[in-house]
Amino acid sequence: MFKYPLVEQDGYCASVSAQRIPGGRWKSWVGLERDSDFARLKNGATTPLPVPNSAPSEATAIEAAYAYARMLISREVAKIKVFS
Repeated sequence: MFKYPLVEQDGYCASVSAQRIPGGRWKSWVGLERDSDFARLKNGATTPLPVPNSAPSEATAIEAAYAYARMLISREVAKIKVFS
């Protein structure tokens, strides 16, 4: 599994990784943490969430993972605004 640069946005931090799966496609995952958990995330201790679809290339899988990470962060920020 390959790891890529972190995404930091709105107080959240997301790690992205990808792996080639049988059949030649690529699957990616996103690990999401908030605030003081950033240090734990950077050590790889978070449980990653799978990106819904596989992709034909590594680049496409990583693009999808970054988009998914931004979408997850947006959802979390929206939840906080609703409860604030």
